[in-house]
Amino acid sequence: MEKKAAKLGKRRLQAQATRSRIYEAAIRLIGEEGFDQVSVERICREAGVAKGSFYHHFRTKADLIVEGYSLCDKYFEEEVRGRLEAPDAAGRIVEFIVRQVRYAEDTGLDLIRQVYKSQLENGTRFFISSERSLPSILREIVVEGQGSGELRAELGPDYITDYILRFSRGLIYDWCLHEGGYDLASVAEEAATRLARVFTAQAGP
Repeated sequence: MEKKAAKLGKRRLQAQATRSRIYEAAIRLIGEEGFDQVSVERICREAGVAKGSFYHHFRTKADLIVEGYSLCDKYFEEEVRGRLEAPDAAGRIVEFIVRQVRYAEDTGLDLIRQVYKSQLENGTRFFISSERSLPSILREIVVEGQGSGELRAELGPDYITDYILRFSRGLIYDWCLHEGGYDLASVAEEAATRLARVFTAQAGP
């Protein structure tokens, strides 16, 4: 029984390693050449795997985008949750947005454009699901800020969270429309600072 469990564990680790190798090769090639220019065959050659291995882990090339959501959530769990340094709720909202757009910048313009394109053409509810780590962490910031009296209590935390996420997704989309032609993080920080004031407790209706 122990040998069988160990064997299954080894296979699982090997499968995870293969999946990661495929994804990393794909992202590297897409970053260099563009999503539409990179074929599944090219990704497999780069990753050193058979084409069948790709389709064992991903149904289509577009599924690489969904894999990116999971990695984004992992980043926010490990690097953002409980690690924001601003002393006030409004500042943490700004810091959160800056982290979000910097992740987009680091991911690369072409791949982020494909995220939006994929959602428009073959959208999954997962992208906008409130169960993802990214929105749940932001909601925690809002709830904490309302509990401390820093943020407006008459607006529900879901309303504020959704509002901020629409705002941040809009920033990233605009950056894509401008072909990444400006410093997204700097623009986001200035705009988010203005937005956060709307939700502070002293703000008007």
